[in-house]
Amino acid sequence: QPPTPKPGRKSMSKVILVTGASGGLGESMARTLAAKGHAVFGTSRNPAQGAGFKLLAMDVTSDSSVADAIDQVVHETGRLDVLINNAGLGIASPVESVSIADVQRVLDTNVTGVIRTVQAALPIMRRQGTGTIINISSIGSEMGLPYRGVYSASKAAVDRLTEALRTELAPFGIQACIVQPGGVRTDINRNRLRVELPAESVYRQSFEKTYALIDESVSTGLDPDRFGELVAQLVTTRTLKRCYRLGKPMETLSVMLKALLPSGMFDKMIRNHYGLGDQKGT
Repeated sequence: QPPTPKPGRKSMSKVILVTGASGGLGESMARTLAAKGHAVFGTSRNPAQGAGFKLLAMDVTSDSSVADAIDQVVHETGRLDVLINNAGLGIASPVESVSIADVQRVLDTNVTGVIRTVQAALPIMRRQGTGTIINISSIGSEMGLPYRGVYSASKAAVDRLTEALRTELAPFGIQACIVQPGGVRTDINRNRLRVELPAESVYRQSFEKTYALIDESVSTGLDPDRFGELVAQLVTTRTLKRCYRLGKPMETLSVMLKALLPSGMFDKMIRNHYGLGDQKGT
């Protein structure tokens, strides 16, 4: 059971809601924040007892589920200081081959799900005259990664939504920012949607090669606890920047290279990294 701050009390302790906190990055952030004395509520579609924090049932694709979870937080604590939108769904597929049903599922979780939680939380934060929204994006939002076009697009949408929120909410004393992780050691590989390509697909060989690199980037990624420490700093920061990026050197460097290099040169660099030659197919 998390500690219960009294409404209106000035304290470094915050009431924090972390979506997608049953494992991986979300669990690490929630656990770290709880260990620092914050009243942390995590969410999961199938909640069990959290490690030092309370897990609530929430499906970010359901309006009523989101409203019920946030109502429970406010009922127990009287306020909501920080919303961390972490729940997300990965997907790997050539754009040509991805099913529209899978596209809609990813966007409903990664984009519309963020909008749902924000819409439910903002009336509370506005009444308080203060609040923080931290949206977990991805370094992959800064570029269209091969065979992750839908995922990259969903996270790019989160970035633009957050930028709009920053200007819309400033008059109410509410801040918003994005955190862009690179590869992180989580169970996203197990939960990622993946298209099964037929043997005759022109994408089959390069897709399999790229998918192996995607898995490797996660299995050799950063310790998720590093993001817990970063977010713990952000929840008590007086003025938040637009974006906080944390990844391996090559991941963060790639964002700068995209801004500096001619587009053709950058595209070739990405193709070379994933072993995608100038293949032709029909």
